[in-house]
Amino acid sequence: MELQQMRYVVAVAETSNFTRAAEQCLVVQSALSHQIARLERELGAKLFERTSRRVRLTPAGAAFLPAARQALDAAERARAEVAAAAGEIRGRLAIGA
Repeated sequence: MELQQMRYVVAVAETSNFTRAAEQCLVVQSALSHQIARLERELGAKLFERTSRRVRLTPAGAAFLPAARQALDAAERARAEVAAAAGEIRGRLAIGA
């Protein structure tokens, strides 16, 4: 299981569309679909119900989504902690005039 696969699952869940999710992730739709199918095989469960008109989470997908979001958030926090330890200052700066 890879973080990028989790990003793809979150993007499809948020857009309810493989094509829009692929555009958002800056990959071709076939690559995104392939990675999600690979993850589904690894997990042994379908994460999305796919029809010609819609995409929606299965019960397994609904269970996976919060954990995927938590894992992505944890990875981002870890990246920020390493940057802070290395002396890099990251974050948002708002300046009003």
